[in-house]
Amino acid sequence: MEDKETGEPSLIDRLNKAFGPLVGPIILDVVDLATFGPLGIGGFFIGAIVGWWMLSVYGLSMNTRLVLSLLAGIYCMIPLTEFVPAATLISAIARYMQGSNNK
Repeated sequence: MEDKETGEPSLIDRLNKAFGPLVGPIILDVVDLATFGPLGIGGFFIGAIVGWWMLSVYGLSMNTRLVLSLLAGIYCMIPLTEFVPAATLISAIARYMQGSNNK
């Protein structure tokens, strides 16, 4: 939605554009943190399910969702990744690089 007087995007639109793409990866990093320790195999299944849901929200194709959700499961299963927000960092960097290609 745009502001009718100025034609500028609304605050909600601006916040969604800035933070919307990072919500899914933040959720995945929280799942990774919650499944550390003896839940390694469980972390794979939980991470894959969360990845599938997250990627379906983004409207990606079935094959892309399958591959990326498997990677999300592997990420949540790997030990010592709990305290590194890798999914969020990768998404933020990808979003930043995407902006530089729009010139």
